[in-house]
Amino acid sequence: MLACGLIMLLAVGSVLAADGVSGRRAALVIGNSAYEHLARLPNATNDADRIRDVLERANFEVTLGKDLDKKGLEETILGFLRTLNDGDVALFYYSGHAVQVGGHNFMLPVDATLATSYDLEVQAYNMSSLLEYMRETSSLQIAILDACRDNPFANNSYYVGQAKVAVEGKKGLASVAPQDGTLIVYSTAPDRVALDGTQGLSPFTGTFAEYALKPNVEVRKLLSDIRAEVIKRTDGRQTPWDASSLTSSFFFVTRQNLLIIEDMREVRVPPSPKEVALRISPPITSGNAELTISFTKLPDQGTLWLGDQQLSLDSKVSADRIEEVMFKPASADMTGDEVRYSVTTDSGRSASGIVRVVVDAQAVAQAPVKPALTIQQGDEPKPAAPEQAKPILVAMASDIGTGFAAMPEEIVRSSAPTGWLRLEKRDPETQVAVDGQIVSEGDLIKAEDIAKLRIRPSLKLVSASDTDVPVAETVAMAPQSGKADTSTDSMEVKPIPLPADKTAAQPPVRTVVLMPAVKTVAPAPITINVAVSVNECDTLAAEPLDVQAVADGKLPNDIDVPKALVACKAAVDQHPEVARFKYQYARALYAEGNFKEALTELNAASDAGHVRASYLLGRLYQFGAAVERDPKRAIPLFEAGAKRGDPYSQYALGRALVTGLGIKSDIDSGMAMVASAAESGHTYAMNMLGTEYLSGEHVAKDEARALKFITESSDRNDVYGMVLLGILYRDGSGVQKDTKHAAELFEKARAMGHPYAGRLLARLAQRDNTSDAATISNWYRESAERGDAWGAFYAAELLKDNPTLQKDSGEIARLYALSVSFNFKDASDQAKKALGGVEALTVGKEVQLALKRAGQDVGEIDGRLGPRTREAASTVLGTAAPRNSGELLGDLLHKEWIETRPRLDMLGS
Repeated sequence: MLACGLIMLLAVGSVLAADGVSGRRAALVIGNSAYEHLARLPNATNDADRIRDVLERANFEVTLGKDLDKKGLEETILGFLRTLNDGDVALFYYSGHAVQVGGHNFMLPVDATLATSYDLEVQAYNMSSLLEYMRETSSLQIAILDACRDNPFANNSYYVGQAKVAVEGKKGLASVAPQDGTLIVYSTAPDRVALDGTQGLSPFTGTFAEYALKPNVEVRKLLSDIRAEVIKRTDGRQTPWDASSLTSSFFFVTRQNLLIIEDMREVRVPPSPKEVALRISPPITSGNAELTISFTKLPDQGTLWLGDQQLSLDSKVSADRIEEVMFKPASADMTGDEVRYSVTTDSGRSASGIVRVVVDAQAVAQAPVKPALTIQQGDEPKPAAPEQAKPILVAMASDIGTGFAAMPEEIVRSSAPTGWLRLEKRDPETQVAVDGQIVSEGDLIKAEDIAKLRIRPSLKLVSASDTDVPVAETVAMAPQSGKADTSTDSMEVKPIPLPADKTAAQPPVRTVVLMPAVKTVAPAPITINVAVSVNECDTLAAEPLDVQAVADGKLPNDIDVPKALVACKAAVDQHPEVARFKYQYARALYAEGNFKEALTELNAASDAGHVRASYLLGRLYQFGAAVERDPKRAIPLFEAGAKRGDPYSQYALGRALVTGLGIKSDIDSGMAMVASAAESGHTYAMNMLGTEYLSGEHVAKDEARALKFITESSDRNDVYGMVLLGILYRDGSGVQKDTKHAAELFEKARAMGHPYAGRLLARLAQRDNTSDAATISNWYRESAERGDAWGAFYAAELLKDNPTLQKDSGEIARLYALSVSFNFKDASDQAKKALGGVEALTVGKEVQLALKRAGQDVGEIDGRLGPRTREAASTVLGTAAPRNSGELLGDLLHKEWIETRPRLDMLGS
């Protein structure tokens, strides 16, 4: 088994995250072993697990995916992109099958087949796309690709864009030339494969994992050490390769190099002391480094003792016992003395201190040591135990995706410790910052800086083990009276009491532990438990595939409007700096029909950098909805989102480029952009690619390629994909004609809410005489109710021929008028002409009935439209009523239809 790898680092000017914290790190780690159609790779998931552990220890927030199919790969990448919104360093690691085609490197999910020339663009994911998205959202990018394994090609050529590229003889990954500030590292030379290893990890990944955590080793030195070790482990059969144009340094682990000692200490004693406790303050060092203390100058007028051991220049004293060192004067006539000592860390750093003993007649004699208890005969006296500090437990709560949460003010005011603290432990899914800078386990924090401590839970929600973690009530976050109790006499944690009829909701808890830097017999930790939850605005109003969301999202008609309005307004008020809450509030307002306020929030979200808000604004400019129509203004809004990897923006921009709407037509660039959206799982993009290759209007006609994209969309339960695939089977385009399967696809799409699948089903049934008129009329009516102009027109035509199926004498007029109101090209034109042939009194009666349903008093329903009727119509419409009774009926029915909250999200793409 063979493998190869690549590391890419792009160093860009450092930027601060939105919440003012620098140094955030986010990583995507993927390992694919269980391939269904290609050779299995036993080490890939092991490699991913090992790298995940290493990166978490290096302070990365890690998104892990293993044995991912294409849809799982898309979802995992989307989850990773969501973590990059405020990051400085973005890292991507991939272990599994990958191929190079046309100068691009593609990773392959476990369900890839690569059986035909059309499979690569549907089944694979272009690594260059991911790196571009990372580059837009972080200041430094790293890619580690241990992926050039056995050649998985099952075909000799594949489509990439508009070109068909031969792949015979291709091995390994394509060489990527380094840009300025970029480092590229392969586990072996480009276009070659590398050894997979026999110890559960590839030689390169295993070595990298061992070396990456060495503190304060610059990456180029690190890679040099890794290269030498891989050569050694493979007996020279594999040589990692790199090309560098870095202009700044990078470290996977940067350890604080602090050594804190008391450089000068003066001990004042009265004349003729018998012994002097020097009380040398224990040294403090970051990273739990081992310390060695030795004396470099002994006293001239006495000796040093540690217990019953006399110290010499060769003596080594442990840091936790330095306070016990005693000075015994040689005589009562001592006039003063000096002791010098040196503290050295295991990394070689050292510092020196001085203790001066000054004889002062005014000094108070040191208190003699007194036993803490009554001493029985033969017992050794022991000093009285000082009062021990109490542990502090802190309870916090934080919604994911709202940045770094501050310590409760009550803790800072009433229970702040003194001295130095050490970050002893942090949950791997939690990042800690102090004074705007990320800190790592082992780092030291000044106690007075605890007010500057911030904690950020990762965007990942609940793991299986999280449900077993109790929610603790320790420190009240908002005490009702008096001072919050910030300490306890023991480490006991009491559960929060709940009403008897309620089941305990247990959000995941992330834990951070701070310890006093000075070691004591009974250290008093500060344990911070952060209860993590998803804001209700996210669960109620997030949008699918939003790269800046934290939840899966809901389609517009699935939003619970009253709840979403309350939750999102509260979220905007509480977190005015979080742009996604503004956007989600705008979605709720739009769903309510409050378009003016929705537009205000939409603009605010766009100005704050929310790319999906910019996308929606662009769509409004394209159609002239709520704003003046200006397709050119939409383009930069789409471009901003496309760079970030937002598939909606990519699709909209690509479609504009292909059609020339608001921008000069560029079909190749447009199709490539739409392909990027499809690569991320956007089924509308798949549908567009399918229809373009099916029609041949802008690209070369290719029915087999069209079938591939449309089938992929249909397999993902996209109703438009189902309908397009049904049309192919109905007409025999690129497939064997199969009207039965076509009807099955139309019916499935109809049942899932497609607006005109029922009409297609009805037309097919009429043509093949497979259903009765009553069933067919109901399919047409359903399509009309969903906003299909042709469905309304064909329903009216059918009812004209089958008058017994009419619900009432005015149904035909209503259907024609509804078709007209949808303003859909030929269908509405034909309906308008047909409506003109309906008796005027019938149309008039339907106008009056519509006004009556709207709550207006129009008197007798006689079909005659006088001033009273038209005044009522103007009141309902909010504008002057049309003079033509057919147009007036259409406007009233359209307003009535909108108020039923139809699935507008289903109309068009």
